[in-house]
Amino acid sequence: MTFAAPTTEAQLATLQALAVELGSITSEPALVERALEILAALLPGRALCIRVLDLRTRDPGRAVSRGAPLREAIPSEGVAITQAALARAKLKPAVAASARLAVRDRWDSPFTGIATGFALPLAAGGELYGVLDLGYAPGADARAVDEPAVLPVANHLAAALRMLRLQDDALGLRDYQARLLESANALILGIDRAWRITVCNRALLELTGFSRDEVLGRDVRDFITNDQRQFLTSAFAAALLGQHHAAVTVALPRRAQSTVRTVWSIAPVGRAGALGGPIDAVVAIGQDQSKIEALQAQVVRAERLATLGEIAAGVVHELNNPLTSITVYAEYLVRKFESQGAEDTDLEKLRRIGASAQRILRFSRDLVQYARPSGRDLEPVDLAAVVRQSVSICEHLVERGGIALAVELDPELPVIQAISGQLEQVFINLITNAVHAVESGGRVVVRAVVESPSTVLLEVADSGPGVAEEDRERIFEPFFTTKPDGKGTGLGLPIVRNIVEQHHGQISVDRGDLGGAAFRIILPVL
Repeated sequence: MTFAAPTTEAQLATLQALAVELGSITSEPALVERALEILAALLPGRALCIRVLDLRTRDPGRAVSRGAPLREAIPSEGVAITQAALARAKLKPAVAASARLAVRDRWDSPFTGIATGFALPLAAGGELYGVLDLGYAPGADARAVDEPAVLPVANHLAAALRMLRLQDDALGLRDYQARLLESANALILGIDRAWRITVCNRALLELTGFSRDEVLGRDVRDFITNDQRQFLTSAFAAALLGQHHAAVTVALPRRAQSTVRTVWSIAPVGRAGALGGPIDAVVAIGQDQSKIEALQAQVVRAERLATLGEIAAGVVHELNNPLTSITVYAEYLVRKFESQGAEDTDLEKLRRIGASAQRILRFSRDLVQYARPSGRDLEPVDLAAVVRQSVSICEHLVERGGIALAVELDPELPVIQAISGQLEQVFINLITNAVHAVESGGRVVVRAVVESPSTVLLEVADSGPGVAEEDRERIFEPFFTTKPDGKGTGLGLPIVRNIVEQHHGQISVDRGDLGGAAFRIILPVL
């Protein structure tokens, strides 16, 4: 059944019902199919085609038709609209051009074997969402009657398409904002007016160790320890009244029965006051204070190193020549007195003088190396060869101490970018410390294995007493040593750490599988 322009109340009611039906469909393909069904029922025997445009690419999607086959290929440049159809829809040619539609004087049929028909733009809100084509078999031209009848259906279809696109854009924007919040490095927490946590991002969950389900929906006041609650809740309460707070420091609880220091900026979301409504929510953006403190410690350490470098250079310059003289003369006197049959006590005193001078020289060299590490460029290094060379250098210490030394090398060890001499120094220092830590008959293991496709693990473990837990952080500080007086300078491990950090690695100490200390180094495969 066909009908002309809607003039009767029955026809208006039909179109209103049509608008409601199309507006309730939530899938674009289903919407197009239903529109074609309605048109085919209203206008039997016509060839129908709907081509929906992608507003982002301005290309037509799949062409859907009823009643006639489409041409084999419809290139995007071939989607056309007539100037008259644009004028009736009160659209400017620029709108069609922006949608990559060709504006022509006559109708361009998308059908095979059909040359008579018309096209209507699917337009709403000043945007083109597609084109509706209607074609006739030869001798069945009814454009004068059909076009006014089809126009309301086309308008309802365009409005429904626009609503779906707006919903998709809104969902896309929401998802995009959610991804931004989730990917942010800052800690993000949101609460509603009932103090319930409604937003928490990945950074906050990773810092605290809680899952999202454990955080969302909780009262924020229950999420904070009792001694910290006053600091954050007062700031949230003020934000619910429209006030902003910055630099609120709070210790957040962690799953590992500990806390982490954080600093927050808290702001209201919504408008308050006579001209606006109530506050909708409160958002807090925080930062892990421990990271800031670590950066501050690095700055202080760098400044101390710079000062220490200047002092060390002066110390070495002033001490090197006289200490060398003392060492040379002490050795000369030892040899001379030995040939003259001097008393052993006198010879021992001379030997101690020479040994003390050598110790001061070694200390000054270590001091310079710690404060002014080498600036040589990285080069390809065979890690297995470095380990073997370092172990061979320490063989005399191992044999003298009666130590059982084992070397475990991964056969798949890669060639890494490093400074071989510095890595040897790391191994020699750690092996020497391990030998000193174990008694006669003890064990030391040196390992080098592939930890991941991008990292290698180096480990020196011993069967000694290990490092006390309270000393594991301090052991890498300059001049801190657990050795007896006169047995260590406290610079060996700080030098090792400096070398490891220059190679973009990490070093740690823990209790190993031999029962003693295990120094573990992670180096990247650059």
